[in-house]
Amino acid sequence: MKKYLLPFLFLLSLSVSAQEVGLSPRRKWFLPDHLKLQFAGNIGFLSGGPGYVSRNMTLETDLLIGFLPQKFGGDALVSTTLKTTYSPWRISLKDSYYIRPFSIGAYMSYTFGPQFDTKWPSYYPSGYYWWATSIRPGAFIGGKAGRHVVLNNRRRSMEFYYELGTYDLLIVSYIQNKGFLKINDIVSLSLGLKFGFD
Repeated sequence: MKKYLLPFLFLLSLSVSAQEVGLSPRRKWFLPDHLKLQFAGNIGFLSGGPGYVSRNMTLETDLLIGFLPQKFGGDALVSTTLKTTYSPWRISLKDSYYIRPFSIGAYMSYTFGPQFDTKWPSYYPSGYYWWATSIRPGAFIGGKAGRHVVLNNRRRSMEFYYELGTYDLLIVSYIQNKGFLKINDIVSLSLGLKFGFD
């Protein structure tokens, strides 16, 4: 019994000292690095979900669930979106604030519902429509501002971001109708918050 007591007390002392200096155990690799909540952006009136960050903190990948209420879309719509964002530069400011002045990214969104098709019904001639109504690829540019904080002796980050984005059907419509459509007709603004677990 005594041979187990000494190692146990040693490990306990390490654990206590780690709590005193504000250290926390490393999270499991499969747990998300952050959570996001986003308003608008062609993936729902509101969308949110978990995400992961690359080791060099420049690339984010998110899985978001979006909802569009009936009063805004005619139908109540639910979508899921796989989104990736690349932010190459980070500028540190005073008091743990920072900005990422430029971000670029892409997403693939899938909308659920019987009114949406992944493959067009057979009664349409082959090649009549080239797009699927349930799947929308899109792209965006934007920027971020954030701050590192300490909550319950754990380091966290809070980030606000904006994005200007569009998707495939709008881009094609613009190319085919340059005389009638302007860039601001096909670009939408989205705003979001990211809570990072650092």
